[in-house]
Amino acid sequence: MRWSQSWLAGAGVFSVVAAIGGAAFAVAGSAAPSSEPGTAGKEVCTGKPLGAVASPGPAGVTSDRLPVGTSLRLTNLANGRAITVPVTGASSGCAVLNSAAFDALRSAESDTALRRVRVEIVGNAPAPTSVRAATSRVRASGVVGQVVCEDAAVGLSAVGGAPGAFSSQLPVGTSVRVTNLDNGRQATVRIVGVGPACVLLNSAAFALVGESGTNTITRAQIEMVT
Repeated sequence: MRWSQSWLAGAGVFSVVAAIGGAAFAVAGSAAPSSEPGTAGKEVCTGKPLGAVASPGPAGVTSDRLPVGTSLRLTNLANGRAITVPVTGASSGCAVLNSAAFDALRSAESDTALRRVRVEIVGNAPAPTSVRAATSRVRASGVVGQVVCEDAAVGLSAVGGAPGAFSSQLPVGTSVRVTNLDNGRQATVRIVGVGPACVLLNSAAFALVGESGTNTITRAQIEMVT
C-alpha cells in the first residue's frame, strides 16, 4: 500500500489529501466555525442596558442609530433567552424593545430594563448611524445650563410616580429641562435612575410635554438646569 500526504496551512485552514490505491479524498477544517449568511455577527449597543416601551404588536425594537428593517439578535445574558427581531422605527435609545420583545427576554415581571444583553446585527446591515437628521437647537430663555443629548429623541417609560426621568449618561439627581420642539411644551424634571437612553421620561413627565398616543419625542431640546 502506498501513501502520499501533503499539508497546506493558511488563515487557520488546513487540508489533508491522501491517496489509497489510486482513490483520493480530501478533508477540510477551520480553527473557527464557518458563519452562514444571515447569522448574527457584528455586536452593537455594547454595554448599554435595554429598556422597553408599552407598545403592542409583534416583537420588535426601535433605535436611534440602526436603520429600519435591520434584523437584530437579542440575548439576555442573565437567563440565556434569545430572540431575533426587526428594527421598526426611531426611538431614544440604541435598541428599545416593545412589549412583546421585552416579555420574551425578561427574567421577572418586576424587571424594568435588561442590563446584561448582547445585541448583534443579523446578516449584512449598514453600520450604525444616526437615523434622524440634525435639527437646530434654540436655548430656552430663563434656563441656566447647557444643551445635552444633542439630536437625541426622548422616550416614554411606563414607570409611574411623580414626574421624573432616567438616563444612561446623566448622573442621578441632575435636573434637566425638556422642550418638545414640535409643540413648544416644556418641563423640568430630575434624573431619578439609570435608563437605556440619554433621557427617558416616566409617564407623568411625558404627559407634560409629549403628544397623546405617542411614546417618543423625536425633536427635543434637553438642557441641564443649574
